[in-house]
Amino acid sequence: MKINPKYLIYHDLIGLDAYAKPKSHPRAEFSYLGSVIDDTENMLITENYNDRKKYIKKKYIFRILIPNQSQDMKKRWLEFDGEKIVGRPENRLRSLKKKRRLKK
Repeated sequence: MKINPKYLIYHDLIGLDAYAKPKSHPRAEFSYLGSVIDDTENMLITENYNDRKKYIKKKYIFRILIPNQSQDMKKRWLEFDGEKIVGRPENRLRSLKKKRRLKK
């Protein structure tokens, strides 16, 4: 699956590796959360070595590892505010389609 970094927040995040840091501590380092196993309206649920944790989207800044499209590409990261992904994943895709229609 080819993922354009510009539209990653509209994609399904399940299966991607995630890092995060709390907004309340802007100087903190990003910590590894694990692989995203569920994306609900207000929470991102991750699993790391059979340890599941829930993160409130509004309270974190996330960094997602974008999978390589080919062998010669380097690892690419996308960093975004958790508030941009608040909402049900299926509705985020609908909002992208509406934005594209309005631009034409």
